[in-house]
Amino acid sequence: MTSASPVGVGIVGTGLSATQHLTALRGVANGRAVAVASSSGERARAFAREWGIPRAYGSLAELVADAEVEALHGCTPPDRRLEVARAAAAAGKHVLLEKPMARTVAEADQIVAVCERAGIKLACMFQNRFTPLARSVKAAVDEGRLGRLLLATLSAKWYRTATYYQETGWRGTAEREGGAVLINQAIHSIDLLRWICGPVRSVEGLTATTLHPIEMEDVGLALLRFESGALGSIVATTVAYPGFADRLELHGSEGSLVLAQGEGRLEWHLRGQEPRVEAASGQVSRGAQDPAATPSGGHIAQFEDFYAAIRVDRRPSIDGREARPALELVEAIYRSSRTGQAVGLPL
Repeated sequence: MTSASPVGVGIVGTGLSATQHLTALRGVANGRAVAVASSSGERARAFAREWGIPRAYGSLAELVADAEVEALHGCTPPDRRLEVARAAAAAGKHVLLEKPMARTVAEADQIVAVCERAGIKLACMFQNRFTPLARSVKAAVDEGRLGRLLLATLSAKWYRTATYYQETGWRGTAEREGGAVLINQAIHSIDLLRWICGPVRSVEGLTATTLHPIEMEDVGLALLRFESGALGSIVATTVAYPGFADRLELHGSEGSLVLAQGEGRLEWHLRGQEPRVEAASGQVSRGAQDPAATPSGGHIAQFEDFYAAIRVDRRPSIDGREARPALELVEAIYRSSRTGQAVGLPL
């Protein structure tokens, strides 16, 4: 392939995340889907016809053997993402994995190691980092516009039906997903929290299954102490009918920022300045209520970044090492909830 040609993409999986990826790929100039694979060849062929994908395969091995496939998108349940990374590495293909990149930190470290040994690019989906208002918050904190950060609170009050969990064999299970609301839904905003506010020193967690017929948590709470000295909290759930946009509220010595991520709204309350509201209609999302109602802007930007990294031989903005801290924080919350004790980080 020439440096100017679109990256040939192989989609692994035919579920909801694969649909989201293909929807976004329609808006990406430097990448195109050339093949899809599923454990069912019939399902892969039907999916390929639906999306106009040239080739369909009934196995991962066949997909990585396709000479036009330069990069895999791992749109599989979490328990198969290490397998996808290993197959990509063995074939010399780059790989982008859906979040969480793995079920545990130990598994994530295996993925990072196998990709680094093979010299392939690894990226993990945290598309909210590419949305304009999240970037505004990150820049404001990095520039010191809030002064010394004192308190950060995250609210991720989503809603999912019992059917959402029952229609697959893996959602909300320890063995196949590694958790539930924290590792699946809230991890997007947990990643933003960690990216913006910096490393966490210790966490106290509490999880419970309160409503849904699942093995793992539909409510997760945490108290955080950041290395900077700031304190923080996380409230995450999938029982909050009808589902509410994530809110990240930051309070510093020189003011406050309130990011309503899914509402596309950022409130500025800086000392000595008039309050103002910044809006970004393109990032408005109903994902807290409907798993299929996610805008494509963040996906498009992250895909473009990943494919550019392949073509110019640089690190993707969110590689495995960059994606690891959000998973590590989730795992620390789980450990703390099990033991009833605070857990120090890094694990």
